[in-house]
Amino acid sequence: MELSARALSELPGVRRQISRIAADLAAGVHCLWLLPDDLVEGGYAEELHHVALCSAPDRLDIPARSESETASVPPLGAVPEQTGWAVDDLPLLEDYDDGFDLGWEPVFPRQRSAPRPTDAPEAPESGLLARLAKELSVPPREAVDTLVDPDRRWRPVIGVRAWEESAASAASGDPEQERGREVARLIRSLNAAAKQAGLPPENRPRLLVTARVEDLPPRFPDELELDLATSAVHWWWGTVDRLDSATVVSAVAADVSRDTRRPGEIPRDRILRAVRDEVVSEVCGPDPVLGWRLARRWDGSQGTLEDSLRACLEGMRAVPPEEPLTVLSGVGSGHRPASGLRPAWARGLLQAWDGRSRVHPVVWCGDRSRSDHLKILVSQAQARVLLPWIEEARQRVALRALSAATRPVAELIDRYVERPPAGYRTRAQEVFRTIEVGPLLRACRQGHLNLPVEDRRLLEQLVLARNVLSHRGVLFDRTLHILCDELARADLRWSGDM
Repeated sequence: MELSARALSELPGVRRQISRIAADLAAGVHCLWLLPDDLVEGGYAEELHHVALCSAPDRLDIPARSESETASVPPLGAVPEQTGWAVDDLPLLEDYDDGFDLGWEPVFPRQRSAPRPTDAPEAPESGLLARLAKELSVPPREAVDTLVDPDRRWRPVIGVRAWEESAASAASGDPEQERGREVARLIRSLNAAAKQAGLPPENRPRLLVTARVEDLPPRFPDELELDLATSAVHWWWGTVDRLDSATVVSAVAADVSRDTRRPGEIPRDRILRAVRDEVVSEVCGPDPVLGWRLARRWDGSQGTLEDSLRACLEGMRAVPPEEPLTVLSGVGSGHRPASGLRPAWARGLLQAWDGRSRVHPVVWCGDRSRSDHLKILVSQAQARVLLPWIEEARQRVALRALSAATRPVAELIDRYVERPPAGYRTRAQEVFRTIEVGPLLRACRQGHLNLPVEDRRLLEQLVLARNVLSHRGVLFDRTLHILCDELARADLRWSGDM
């Protein structure tokens, strides 16, 4: 079972980008939405295109070229059979000539097209403009003029799936139709016709083109970005953020545990589940499909995480071993990938997430030179969940320590609080409550605090966890479970004190 296309389109970050596209279309500009290859290959692009197009009240979705239409196009290099005078060796008179070589025959005589009989039907057209004209019920040569006709009130958003056009063009073998030339030509034609007709932006027909980079001429996206008055380019770059990843993982966790979770989940299980979900989100980052897979497969144990990740990566993108992927910091802050990183972005190997660039796990998983990468991500996830619990427990223990002190509070501050503020003796109890867990434990061992045994056990686990996480280490299963047990018991004790 995989993440559905509908679920992907409903993620908050995706909805946010679709809303920006809808706003640009409403303002009267063409929109080009560039997606990574895997979203097209996985079938997600179709749903994304549909949702974005349906945001416009007036819309027209151009159907893809049918297989029969594609098959009817002659392959590249095919020359129709010709007879009669059309293939004789008449002299060529192409450009202006001074007359000295008049009548000379070329080395390679040109074949000329035979005149079509007047009663012969024209071959049906199957290009993008012809299919647009068919939807408008007009001849192809009148399609653009019909859309910009000032007397017409209907100004639809025209949807184009550029990956379908690219596939059809490749099948036809026509070099003039490769890499989205028809799409680019249609955008330019509509821009020129709308300008000539004097239509204001809000009354112009607009195109919504959903595409991969390979579906378009090489420099066409950059060309459109320069034309701010008529076009907007939206990249799937930073579209999925931390909230989206957490949403996917939480949905899976809810489905998996719906039948097994006990009513009134205890704090220990709640903390462990939060750590597990955060680890999945941090490791998978901007790939919600991988996050969906790992959340369903991994049992939460550190010992099985890497094997589970490898299993989830099977059948996904492959990285050529001779192609190292290194990314400088800061490249994830823009609205699009840098030109040199676009091939990696298109293959799904690089993405912006949470304001930073993220390399896909398929790049580093199993790479011995990056063996610490998974460890760092797990440590970051554990710290994000556990540090708030540790801080809350520290505050409660520090408050209880005030009544368990065997020395004056001001003396304890002098001994155990690092860099106390000036004038702290006038507000000694307030300053003491800022003491860290390490000095608290040291004061207990020195006999300056007479805390109960259970609070001392908690302090020992808080100090251990804080030290490990502050050095980007990982709390392995046994240590993590002991910490969660102590936090749960303390929570139960302190709830009784309230």
